[in-house]
Amino acid sequence: MAYDEYLADRVRQTLSANGVNAEAKRLMGGLCFVLNDKMCVGISQNKKTGQPGIIARIGEEKVQEALQKPYCHVFSPAGRPMKDFIFIEDTGLDSEDELAFWVRQAIDFNPLAKRSK
Repeated sequence: MAYDEYLADRVRQTLSANGVNAEAKRLMGGLCFVLNDKMCVGISQNKKTGQPGIIARIGEEKVQEALQKPYCHVFSPAGRPMKDFIFIEDTGLDSEDELAFWVRQAIDFNPLAKRSK
């Protein structure tokens, strides 16, 4: 599955504007930005609709709040929901402020996130 290069560049610029130097890795059929050895933000597609968007690791509580928005969905690769992650369709990322909001949420949660084995 390909990912949206333009969206990846926007995320890269947003991370940089926040003073974050995250490592980009191909992961889960998309592109993932890793901060402190933990996934922070990724670029992927909604498997059902094919619509591009980002995956943000924002924490379980914030995920529940985010699900109130029509462009946010549970992130569940292989049908198994990941409790700290949310998928945001590109319709919720139209402006730089909207994208910056989600990226900032992921950066803020990163120190609290557990590393994968």
